[in-house]
Amino acid sequence: MAGGLVGRDSELSQLCGLVDPPPMQSQVRVLLGAPGLGKTALLAAVTGRARSTGLRVLTVAGRESEHDLAYAGLHQLLRPVLARVPRLPGRQAQALLGAFGIAAEPVPPDALLTGIAVLTLLSALTEDGPVLVVVDDRQWLDRASLDALTFAARRLELEPLVLLLAGRQPMADDLPSLTVRPLVPAAAARLLDAQPLPPRGAAREVVLGQAAGNPLALIELSTVLAADPAAARRWVSEPLPPTERLAAELSARVASLPAPAREALLLAAVADDPAVAGLALTAAEEAGLIRVDNSGVRFPHPLVRAAVYHGAPFADRAAAHRRIAATQHARPDRRAWHLAAAALEPDERVAALLEETAEQARRRGGAAAAARALDRAATLSPAEADQVRRLLAAAALAQTAGQADWVRELADRVLALTDDPAAVRAARERIGWAQVWAGQHAAALDSLLTAGSPAALASAATVAYQSGAPEDRAAVLLAVDRMAAPPAALRQWVRACAESFAGRLPFARTDGDPVIAGCSAWLLEETDLAVRLLREALERLRAPGTRGGSGGALSALQWACFDAGRWDEALAVAREARDLAAAYRLGPVAASADLLVATVSAMRGEYAEVHGLLAGAMTDEYRSAAARARHTAGMVSLAQGNFAAAYAQMRHLFDPAPLHHRVSYLGLADLTAAAERTGNRRPVERALDSVPADCGPRLRQIVGRARGLLGDPAAYEAALADPAGERWPLERAQLRLDHGERLRRQRRINDAKPVLAAALETFRRLRAQPWTARAEAELRACGVPTPARPDADALAELTAQQREIVILAGHGLTNGEIADRLFLSPRTVASHLYRSYPKLGVAGRHQLRDLI
Repeated sequence: MAGGLVGRDSELSQLCGLVDPPPMQSQVRVLLGAPGLGKTALLAAVTGRARSTGLRVLTVAGRESEHDLAYAGLHQLLRPVLARVPRLPGRQAQALLGAFGIAAEPVPPDALLTGIAVLTLLSALTEDGPVLVVVDDRQWLDRASLDALTFAARRLELEPLVLLLAGRQPMADDLPSLTVRPLVPAAAARLLDAQPLPPRGAAREVVLGQAAGNPLALIELSTVLAADPAAARRWVSEPLPPTERLAAELSARVASLPAPAREALLLAAVADDPAVAGLALTAAEEAGLIRVDNSGVRFPHPLVRAAVYHGAPFADRAAAHRRIAATQHARPDRRAWHLAAAALEPDERVAALLEETAEQARRRGGAAAAARALDRAATLSPAEADQVRRLLAAAALAQTAGQADWVRELADRVLALTDDPAAVRAARERIGWAQVWAGQHAAALDSLLTAGSPAALASAATVAYQSGAPEDRAAVLLAVDRMAAPPAALRQWVRACAESFAGRLPFARTDGDPVIAGCSAWLLEETDLAVRLLREALERLRAPGTRGGSGGALSALQWACFDAGRWDEALAVAREARDLAAAYRLGPVAASADLLVATVSAMRGEYAEVHGLLAGAMTDEYRSAAARARHTAGMVSLAQGNFAAAYAQMRHLFDPAPLHHRVSYLGLADLTAAAERTGNRRPVERALDSVPADCGPRLRQIVGRARGLLGDPAAYEAALADPAGERWPLERAQLRLDHGERLRRQRRINDAKPVLAAALETFRRLRAQPWTARAEAELRACGVPTPARPDADALAELTAQQREIVILAGHGLTNGEIADRLFLSPRTVASHLYRSYPKLGVAGRHQLRDLI
């Protein structure tokens, strides 16, 4: 027995090791296990050890009654340190206080900014010493609080803070976990024998068998058996799982109480609030069903509350809910939910109260909580029109919360209720969004085209671009042609997404969505303009309350930056996209960011994580992602001199038809390089023959390089003669490298030198190490000593995150501003800068501007 816990030596040792000795950097653990296995007892033991070693401890326990109250759990956790919130940066303090509903004036909800505020606050607390944060019953914590804590947990790096969360089931957060399993037979026997009246003989074996190693079951069943020895015989003939058995036995214990005690116990279960007072709970306390102390009224375990609540008839539960609701006028959200729980049939008054509650939750940033309130309000709405209106509003909020399955369910209910054309279109648009996020591109396209609105058609064009299927692209082109007076920006976007060789189309700046304008400029090969337009759009989208809609802009901007040779900026944008995706559960945005990181890493010769990041995209039904992944994987093999493997990957770009109508052609020259070395020229020649002469400047440059690799030296010269090719530095430098290599082999050394030197300069600026090495080797073969690396290459010694921080510091941003931009704590920023200075050979940030 360790720390008073039987059979938990290993778990307790692992957990206490996180706090004793006090932590030097951040640690996170999630305790997983079924009810009754002792997770709460383990947390209590670790909390005691932490306090004894001087750690500050913050705790919260999820409550089922608060599951739909946005940020209720976070407010409970941070209540002891709320006085520190005003010291946070202005927008962060406003966001956190607004989330708690205690801001001096209303602020737009912003889940991302709230998460950053939690991160900054927890980091600031560690300045006074190590901190332990404990979250019990994670499954009942409201979604907004859990998201904010998970967001902070992923970004705490160098702070002396330990975060422990306990819950019943794994969640999609990939945090390190520790599974609490049933006790082994020997430990179960020791625990049973330690009870005040342990069963003997056959009864003992029955309890051990029924409990199946569950500590709570062992304790409760032995208690029941002490009061009713005959129960063991019933358990043999009526075996049930421990949780069901416990519920049945606990219900029997409740039924044995006097009527006033049962009524009081039910009120306590309905209220689920330690502050409940004035209840006759003496008998229930003596029976071990409730605990009453200075902190208030508490159930010893959630199973006890569940047994009390669900063991009562609905009429009794409804009466208890109404009685509690009558005491909650100062807490309108609780009052509305209690009245809803008491409603057996539609009630517009209660539905309206829930709708008001939803609006309060929405203003505080609790989109999921607001959607649940509207969902319940729709169920209680007597009028069909009110049901439809509330369901559509709930679907919009569920979409904001990233709950695709729920959005689909709500929209399907709208379609089952009404034939109103406007409502049907809105529902179809929501269904299309849900299908996009579920990876059902064919169904999504059908739903969005059926919806027919400009917004739906813009989304349909995006789907068609990602899928790349000819029939999908034809469908969106036909839809925009059939639309009466479509906006010019929409028509341009659809054509940019759907037409083959869209680079030949002119770009025109039109009124409309600035994100669509920036994305159109990118696809229409106005790369530098696209970067500027998307940056401008993001400045507006980064304002509080609007960040959730910036996923598409970030995805486009990262690729536009990559094309423009701004790779460090592309990585910074990808990092922001990943963080946004984590805050709003935008899976495709995260996948695109991973693909960008893999591509930059491959080009820089940093191969460790490339294949892992590419694996998901290889099988993605969206051909744009699959084509990029194939191209990147082939580039890794090409850089390593494995031409057969490179061809095996990149041949999928044209096998036999283009995998994607745009992305496949971006890899055409690299495929040619592999094909020319392996003798597989026919597929490449067929692909080149399919490219029209007016394909656009970018593709003309790629085709020129490909034809040059196949033996047409004039193609190199023609491609280099077009100054437009400078917009894509990597492709321009690759063209120069191949051309210079050919010139050198023809012994035209003087002609080769300037071409190779220009290529080398670009590769070094991009830190594209495999191509830098090739260019340096070619120059040496020309008799030219390798030029010294510029001082800026000192940045190559830093990690990607350190480079981002150093560049922003060099541009004059403070640690707090950098932390806000990169979703880090100021302490982490300061630590990275401190470790970067020696690598850069500088004494402080005042020297960074000249270096950058």
